[in-house]
Parts: sequence; C-alpha cells; structure tokens
Amino acid sequence: MKRLFMVLFGLASLHAAATAAKTAGEEKTPGKNAGAAASLWPEKMDPSFQGSRPECFKIWVIRNLRFPADRYDVGDEAKVEVAFAIDKNGTLTDLKVTHCEERHFADRLCKTIALSPKWSPGRTKGKPVKTELEMRFVFRLVAPPAGQEELGLCAEECDIHTTADRMPLFCGGGPDGFRAWVQRQVDSLMGPGALTEPRKLILRFVVGKDGRVTPAPKPKYRDEDALEQTVRQAIAAAPAWTPATIDGERVRFGVSMPVAFGPGAAGAEYSDKDAYRVVEVMPKFFGGGLDKFRSWVMAEVRYPSDMLKRGVQGRVVAAFIVDKEGRITMVEILESPHPQFSEAVARVLGRAPRWTPGRQDGALVRVEYTLPVDFKIRSEQRFPSGAAGRNRGSSRSY
Repeated sequence: MKRLFMVLFGLASLHAAATAAKTAGEEKTPGKNAGAAASLWPEKMDPSFQGSRPECFKIWVIRNLRFPADRYDVGDEAKVEVAFAIDKNGTLTDLKVTHCEERHFADRLCKTIALSPKWSPGRTKGKPVKTELEMRFVFRLVAPPAGQEELGLCAEECDIHTTADRMPLFCGGGPDGFRAWVQRQVDSLMGPGALTEPRKLILRFVVGKDGRVTPAPKPKYRDEDALEQTVRQAIAAAPAWTPATIDGERVRFGVSMPVAFGPGAAGAEYSDKDAYRVVEVMPKFFGGGLDKFRSWVMAEVRYPSDMLKRGVQGRVVAAFIVDKEGRITMVEILESPHPQFSEAVARVLGRAPRWTPGRQDGALVRVEYTLPVDFKIRSEQRFPSGAAGRNRGSSRSY
C-alpha cells in the first residue's frame, strides 16, 4: 500500500511539473495571450526620441547645427519646416523640406537631421508602426563658445512652444497668481471703479528664455480700447517668470490666459468657461485633429481674386475655440497681410462643420487652436498652399 501511494504521488508530481512547463511556454510564446498583452498598450503611441517627446529632437538638432563663420553672420535667422517618417525600426526616413525662405539654411539643417540617432518607433495597439512627423525649426545664429571657434557658428532656437517638460511659473506659482497680479496692476493704472461692467479678455504673451514677458502684437485691423491698452502696459511691465524648459533647455513659451476685470473679477471662475490649450482628450474633426481640419480649410478657402491679380501673398494666422458643443467660436485673425485674406479665412471658419469636443477630467471643455494659412501664388496652383499645420493624414507636427 505504501509503495502504491509513492507511485501515485510521483505521477501527480510529474503531471504538475508538465503543466507548469506548458504554462510557462505559453506565456513566452506569442499566441492567444499576445492579443491580451497588446491590449494593455494605449491605442496609439507617438514615437519617442531618446526616451522623451518628439519636441526634444528639435533641441538635439539645434544643439548640433553648425554654420561656417565665413559665409554666415551672428544674428542671421531662419525658419525651416520639414517632414519625415520614423519607420518600424526607429530609423528616420523620407526627409523632405516643406517650407523654407532660404534654401541654404534648409540644406544644412537636413544634413544634421539625417544624422539622427535611432528613435523608439510609434505604436498602434502595441505594434511598431511607421509614423509621419512634421517639424518647424526657427533659429538664429550665435557665436560659438570660447575655444570652439573652429567649429563655426552655433544655432539658438527661438520658436514659440505651447507644451514643455516644465511649464513656466510666475513667482513660483501657476496662472492664478499672474491673473491676480494683472488685475491689481490694471486697477492701479485705471483707478478703482473705472470699469462699471465685468469684462473678460484673453491675454496672449510670450515668456522668453530669460523669463521676461512680451505681449502679443497689437491687432492690425482695429484699435485697442482703454482696457486692452492698459492690460498690454501691465503685461510689458510684469516681473520675470521662471522660463519653460524642454530636455533641460530653456525655451520661449506662448501663453494664452483668460482674465476677468471689473466688478466681480476677484471671484471669477475660469476652468469651466474658458478655453484650454491642451486637454486629456483633444477635440476631433471627423476622427482627426487639427491636421484634418486644416486640410478641409485649405480645400474650402479661395484666393481673393484682387490679391491674385496684384500678386499679393502672405500668411494668415487665425485663432479660434472649439466649444463644448463642437462648434467653432471666437474666431480672431491674429496676423494677416491684407483684410481680404482675413475675410477669406474667417468666412470658411465661420461655416465649418462641428467637431467632437474635447474633455478634461471627463467633462466637456472649450479648447483653443491657432491655425496658419499660407497664400502663395504658383504657376500650377492658383489656390492657397499649405502652411505647416499639426499634421497631414496620420502624421504629427511639432
């Protein structure tokens, strides 16, 4: 009996070991479990550069740019827009220039971009995929560090960012502290009780690399009223902020902030009524983002015939808000070479289809966008040609 018990115990042990080995093999071998593992990934993941966001690649490129001092001068500026892809293996491919004002700047920039180290590829449901990207490089040339003159002139980035690894801070705090400071300054400059009715303005300014604040340019086609002029004066005199950084580098950062003035300004609420720049779930335009909307705008907008005859070209920059019902509201032309271009863009934005609204913390919110539209005359194309938008098709733009 004892021998029979030992035999049965041995068989049971062998069966348990075989089952454990089979289970371990299944876990290591892609099969039915592979789908479950893939489902743990986010639906889509953008490529990453050296473990960071794609914006960090711009910083890497700028750091490695060099220009011969006998052909370039300190202070020269350039703006170049490029498109490229990151393939499934993380290799940068399909590099091309989409916009540049001086080709020789673009050629040197592309040589540096082509030296890119490997990326971590984008993923869809956990699987590596080829991802198209668009990037804009805005930089000026500066003198090299002492002892490195033989390497040529260096480049300093001067683009304006709206996302960063570390956001800018005002006196160690966030936007509420700056709102209160601006309100106090306006009350002091205009005098208590100067505003008899509540008003709310969208303040737009740039926090420089040194923390100094520069107000947005004045509107070209209307005069600012007394409150707007006073607010501009207050912003220009603001104390220095702690600048934003990307990959440890200080960057210029664009801020758009609603601020209430007049009766009840101190207790005004902003989070629900006013627009965000970035939210957890960004608005969608027929399943896409700003790229798809921009394609729709470019297909709908028409070159003003008078401007076409006169050979007038230029860029229109429009700001708008996608509200909580998906409608485009608060259209404002920030920059334009002529009122006819402004009217052409505003007319199209005014009849745009609805978006799927954005969400923050599960609640519907308003989201602000800035859209550039370039009007260029080409022999084979008598319609506006695309400016650098967020992306084309499945691409991303930075």
